[in-house]
Amino acid sequence: MGLFQAIISGIVQGVAEFLPISSSGHLVILHKLMGFTEPEILFDLFLHLGTLVAIFIVFGSEIIESVTTKKRIGFLIILGSAVTFIFVLFFIKNIESVFNNVKIVGIMFIVTGAWLIAGNFIRFGTEGLTVFKVCLIGLAQGIAALPGISRSGATISTGLFLGLDGQASAKFSFLLSIPAILGAFLFKLKQAGLNLSGININYYIGFLIACITGVLSLKLLLKVLYRNKFHWFGIYCILAGITVILFLKP
Repeated sequence: MGLFQAIISGIVQGVAEFLPISSSGHLVILHKLMGFTEPEILFDLFLHLGTLVAIFIVFGSEIIESVTTKKRIGFLIILGSAVTFIFVLFFIKNIESVFNNVKIVGIMFIVTGAWLIAGNFIRFGTEGLTVFKVCLIGLAQGIAALPGISRSGATISTGLFLGLDGQASAKFSFLLSIPAILGAFLFKLKQAGLNLSGININYYIGFLIACITGVLSLKLLLKVLYRNKFHWFGIYCILAGITVILFLKP
């Protein structure tokens, strides 16, 4: 992993992890364009840790409240995470196989785009988190383990669809992402076989850039949701998916 590749990958991860355009899908495409024949598991771990730190920076007070004064939110995060875990546990083999098929990633981009547009304009339900809503949002997060399906896009859109306002849906989405990102980190660490011999300074550069761009992306997303412009990301995902299907080789 060279310096230039680390910088570009860090930017892509930081932007795409939080903006609803799928970081995993973009990394699959980016690594394909860079000529990598195998997934860069260990380097991707560093990128995901960078975006995890970004969540703590932006939502630090909400995280503290979820384990102190607002324990109901903490319970709902655990519940939603359990649903995510169960879904991924049953479908992990199918999910892993998709990472080497860029055409399927393109299709998933289109699915994400349609999901975002529907979530922006269709509403069922009222304000407030319920157990049922949290289970559906947790399921959406599980589905987003597929590369090309945006985790933030799937969970926020599902929240919007169920009647939550943009800010509330986004905050819960990113609080819910903490156990998911930690779980993915541990799983990928196991896949890497705890072999840390390949780590160099570029890994830490990628981590830092992913963290900085992640903070900026989070703040941008909250502004976009406030202005009710979420569907623009959906249009982008559909166009990106069509481009991948037409022009990238499997």
